[in-house]
Amino acid sequence: MNRILKQSFWSTIIIYIGVVLGFINSIFLFPKFLSPDQIGLIRQIISASTILIPLATFGVGASYIKFYPIFKKNKNEKNEYFTFYFLIISISYLLIFSILNFLFNDIKNLFTEKSELLFQYFDILLLILLFMSFTSLFEAFLRSRYNTIMNNYVNGVSNRLLTSISIIIFSYGLISFNDLIFLQPLIYFIGLLILIFYSYKIEKFTINLNFQNIKKSFNKIINFNAYSFLGAFSTMLVLNVDVLMVTSILGLTETGIYTTAFYIGMIIEIPRRAISQISTPYISENLKSNNYSKIEKNYRDVSLHQSMIGVIFLVLILINLDNIYNIIPNTEKFISGKNVVYIIGISKLIIMSFSYNSELISLSKYYRFTVITILSLALLTIILNVLLIPLYGMEGAAIASLISITIFNIIKFLYIKLKMKISPFSIDTFKIILIGIFIYYFSSFIPQFENIYLDIILKSIITISFYISILYSLRISPAFNKMMKKVIGKR
Repeated sequence: MNRILKQSFWSTIIIYIGVVLGFINSIFLFPKFLSPDQIGLIRQIISASTILIPLATFGVGASYIKFYPIFKKNKNEKNEYFTFYFLIISISYLLIFSILNFLFNDIKNLFTEKSELLFQYFDILLLILLFMSFTSLFEAFLRSRYNTIMNNYVNGVSNRLLTSISIIIFSYGLISFNDLIFLQPLIYFIGLLILIFYSYKIEKFTINLNFQNIKKSFNKIINFNAYSFLGAFSTMLVLNVDVLMVTSILGLTETGIYTTAFYIGMIIEIPRRAISQISTPYISENLKSNNYSKIEKNYRDVSLHQSMIGVIFLVLILINLDNIYNIIPNTEKFISGKNVVYIIGISKLIIMSFSYNSELISLSKYYRFTVITILSLALLTIILNVLLIPLYGMEGAAIASLISITIFNIIKFLYIKLKMKISPFSIDTFKIILIGIFIYYFSSFIPQFENIYLDIILKSIITISFYISILYSLRISPAFNKMMKKVIGKR
């Protein structure tokens, strides 16, 4: 557990450096130097590539981590295991590449004329997908070894820093927008190279096509992958289909506005990524030994602390939302997405509060359940988007996402409770929600200052201080109180 906390701590630090870079990109550089439709195009290319990763990797991410404990003690088995997954991704990507090219015109006809520009860069999308697919292999390689820091550096810092540099170069007129698009695959290729060299440094690997030691497990692995990739694809669809549907129905301009608002709301969920990544191998090892008591303790701790963080982040974003939009360049082009932030923020808090229920089911013997429910939910999400976007525009997409995420998490919670007899919630979880509502109400009495930046800083400091004092007084988290005592004791 200490190893998990240590990795989570440093991963969270790196992730939040990435958040700062992402904030600079999404709130300053993109709106200042790119039009909404240009932003929408870049975001849609990345979003479409992300949705396709599970198909192009045949569900390698979860599968690699699940079965790694079986082979981790033997060097030859580990190399055979790595090679096996390398071949799976190579074959899967070639299949998806061929299918997408064959169905190109049919896919294009699903989108409005406002989104026609997307298909001029279809090859760029496929190239980014290639680099993302092999990146997922090395991310799993490191995560299975309880190492997530470099994964988060590449995804959170390196990729975003290179994006910032490319936008700045574009702003000086040194490259065209077309050149800017063509630089995007290079950014992901550099990230892939970093992970390859770092993985090799952590533990040397070789391509071993023998498979003598692991072939007895082929059927079990392939069977799991078949369910895993369907579940992962459906999950990606649920989480990203709103962007795809906004592009399809409303066009790239609205996609640019929607994704800008989406990023602001998404900040709430950032800590979950670090904790989830490092908890996954922990879950896998304890499931293997049927140690549900350890899992439940960790499951509840994660839910409690993610809720604590998520609540204050949501409150801070909502009380400063007007100021945030006021500092966005060309804000008049993006202000129509303001209500999306409220809806997406609540949906991300729901995900945080339910802990790592998706990972827990996917790595357990009940993994087939995830596939059945997520496929149903993906269909529901698409139907909701088709119904709600024409009625409510971008807000309809956000509402569809909120409904789908809520239903999905409730179903997974009930299933885990029924099958594993464990729950992520305690009375303290609900106390945190009530404290958050009270803090949000309290913040309305804080005086406003004319200077936007001063108003954000002072309002945030007062709100955080009040929130921390309530958590400490009510002893919501023993670990939090212990940490605060250390901080106070050092003064």
